[in-house]
Amino acid sequence: MPESKHRRHGRSRPRAHQTREPERKPNPSPSWVPATGATLLVVGTLVILIGYLPGVSDVTRSLPLLGANWGLVGGFALLCVGFGFLTRWR
Repeated sequence: MPESKHRRHGRSRPRAHQTREPERKPNPSPSWVPATGATLLVVGTLVILIGYLPGVSDVTRSLPLLGANWGLVGGFALLCVGFGFLTRWR
């Protein structure tokens, strides 16, 4: 007797509840996300560099808690936020 065309030689077809939904592409980021991230990277670098100028370091030396390291800490924080923005860029 001839075989039917729908046979798959022992392989079964996956059912609808066994298959995953196709992955959707994420929506692209707004145009301000990369611009803000790059700006924060540049500003953070400038804050670190300006913090080492002689006139600025004399003023920040009298600040409480971190003393003359405020420029370094603030610049590093801006760099971290800028990298955070750029990791969300699609």
